[in-house]
Amino acid sequence: MKKYWFIFNKKNEILLQNKKIPYSEFSPIECEKENHCFEFLENCFCFLSSKEKNLSEDFEFLGLRSSFESLDKDTYRKAAKASELVYFDSTNRFCSVCGQKLEFSTVISKKCPNCSNEIWPRINPAVIVLIYKGKDDILLSKGYGFRGTFYGLTAGFLESGESLEECIEREVMEETGLKVKNIKYFASQPWPYPNQEMIGFFAEYESGEIKIQQEELSDCKWFSRHNLPKIPQKISMARIK
Repeated sequence: MKKYWFIFNKKNEILLQNKKIPYSEFSPIECEKENHCFEFLENCFCFLSSKEKNLSEDFEFLGLRSSFESLDKDTYRKAAKASELVYFDSTNRFCSVCGQKLEFSTVISKKCPNCSNEIWPRINPAVIVLIYKGKDDILLSKGYGFRGTFYGLTAGFLESGESLEECIEREVMEETGLKVKNIKYFASQPWPYPNQEMIGFFAEYESGEIKIQQEELSDCKWFSRHNLPKIPQKISMARIK
């Protein structure tokens, strides 16, 4: 029976065949013995492979983000899940309690055969916030050292002991020197690079002058929603329409 094969290299690039996920009875390339290969959805297998050379012309390894342009939405979401499971397997080999080699107990969890310690893929929550002033102005910034040319929204990781709203207030203040109010939830999005969950909000400017955190940002300014700079691709919910 034919299956979909979600195959990644160590750079988290996915194997495509003619711009699509390989669909065949057997794996299109050799699976390394030390790398786990498992079915994570019906007729969907994934594994990590170090074989990247001597592939035929119709095969290529492509960055997971870039594959968004080639795959339909449902297939891309499956690829993202497969990516996180492969990452989980490759970065959690041994028990953190006793050092014994871990074994899969379910598709999304591992268990130590010695001390019964169980672990699941770690998901790192991060907030992303659209800050507005009046009816038309939106705050956008550019990350320090970021190779892209687009401007994006303020974002940051949740720290222990704080709420999502407190995280937004802290990140905005740290990165831009601004104070915000009226924080409202918008939506969430899996962000498998490698294992994050983006949680989106709106917030209204309250006070302060822009003073960027130079370790994080190279630029930050207000833009009219009618005259925006280059912004993220549609893969991200940060895309402003």
